[in-house]
Amino acid sequence: MGEIKDENVPFLGIDEFLEEITEVHENILSYNENLEKIDDIQKKLLKGIGWGQEARKNLSNDLDNVIKHNKAIEKTVKSKIKEGYAHSFSSETEERIKQEKLTSLTTLLLESVTKYKNLDIHFKDKSKRKLVNAIKISGVALSEEEIEHKIDNDDLDSFLSASIIQETEEAKLQLGEVKDRHQELKKLEEDIIDLTELYNEMFELVQSQGGTIDIIESKINTTEVNVHEAVGALQVARDLYEKALSKKRILAMIAAALFLILLIIIISATTSGSGPPEPGVTQTLGVVTTTTATPQACDPLEDDDCLG
Repeated sequence: MGEIKDENVPFLGIDEFLEEITEVHENILSYNENLEKIDDIQKKLLKGIGWGQEARKNLSNDLDNVIKHNKAIEKTVKSKIKEGYAHSFSSETEERIKQEKLTSLTTLLLESVTKYKNLDIHFKDKSKRKLVNAIKISGVALSEEEIEHKIDNDDLDSFLSASIIQETEEAKLQLGEVKDRHQELKKLEEDIIDLTELYNEMFELVQSQGGTIDIIESKINTTEVNVHEAVGALQVARDLYEKALSKKRILAMIAAALFLILLIIIISATTSGSGPPEPGVTQTLGVVTTTTATPQACDPLEDDDCLG
């Protein structure tokens, strides 16, 4: 039937917590496997005494062992789930993971407990019908309703032994079956009560966590909204920065153009104010032109140096 994992180690972090969750889940799976065994044994017990009282007793012992194992699993799983809900993580994300995992496990346990309870109720109804028939066969002078009333009030011993007059092997066998089925009914009633209490406890535990889950989801949603708003603000700032940078580039280009124009004006002014050109030389835009002087006419009669 498998070993029950029952390590009472506190949750230290999210990794340890997830390991515990895995172990609890495995225990619930083992619990469900035992339910299949319980169902199989109960069906065999309902067949009656045809295969002998000893075989019936062995089956009853097998059923008791499986039931004890499932009760141990119930105790372990319930303890782990309650321990998990009591533990708090500092991170909202981890806290949300915790809530989701524990809610899932608790829901799985509730489904298994419901299945187990339905098996027991079905087996109880069938066993009660078998018990009524066995009592009627024994020769009790009571109606079916009266027999059921005595079964419900646990009042069989007052008339059961006296009703079986013939001390035959068949009579003893019938009496043994009646007593066995009566004991099974009493155990079933106790099991059904225990399962009902477990179901209610786990259901209330999940319900009590509803407010916590809503608060966590609200905080996470608020955080997501703030993140979206921050991203939007950053985008606006980026757009404004790019616009400002574009304006600076335009102003820099204008300043460079103005500086270039100013430089040309200064160079032109410097060149035009450098002084008058020498005689015979005309300076126009950097091009030098040489002019040859025309000699003056002389009178040989008046000027001895004139050659005529």
